[in-house]
Amino acid sequence: MIMKKVIVTGTSRGIGKSIAAELIKNNYKVIGIGRKHTINNKNYHAVHHDLNTIEGYKKKIDNVIKEYKKIDAVISNAGTGFFENLENISQEKILDFFNVNLFAHIFISKLMISSFKKYKKGQFIFIGSEAALKTTEKATLYAAAKHGLMGFVDSFKAECNKSNIRTTIINPGMVRTRFFDSLKFEPGGEKENAINKKDIAKLVLFILNSSPYINYSNINLKPIKKVIKFKKKI
Repeated sequence: MIMKKVIVTGTSRGIGKSIAAELIKNNYKVIGIGRKHTINNKNYHAVHHDLNTIEGYKKKIDNVIKEYKKIDAVISNAGTGFFENLENISQEKILDFFNVNLFAHIFISKLMISSFKKYKKGQFIFIGSEAALKTTEKATLYAAAKHGLMGFVDSFKAECNKSNIRTTIINPGMVRTRFFDSLKFEPGGEKENAINKKDIAKLVLFILNSSPYINYSNINLKPIKKVIKFKKKI
């Protein structure tokens, strides 16, 4: 059986790391892109890159394509959370935030689309957010990036469909990860209050293994009983 090769961005922790682990467990070769790498497996290839900057990104993806030739799919997952009133956010922070939460998704798509077209086959799965569907106070940057990502994917699909390239965006609600470590709120403590990152990983695997003649377009996920808990000030 030929081992499929998949690029996963944001594998340092959280959803990306969970996706990488699930794919490796199911006989995929994973090329993981992130700042830190803690997965130790012969089927995991670590590419060190901080997606807060796009400088040098093209060269690293070109090297991956050169080494592995045919890549079967890209899971564009990298993202961070930041919630603050716009007037309090520096210009540098705005640029860094959009680099990782929007531009990184666009650039890896641009870098990989030619390779997929060459083989007339490929798959993009983007991990977005429910913030693309609705927004809240202090989510100015986050909502803008996620709305931008969904708009990009919706348009990009038309280009991909012409070459039999499947394109999916998954928009999860609150996922129980370290995403909330630096925020002032977090999901409630019960299982039904947040999505398990392993469930997203299993969903990605299901989409990858599904019929090549089916395209799962926009998938929106919500916890059964969403609860937001605000952290106590120390």
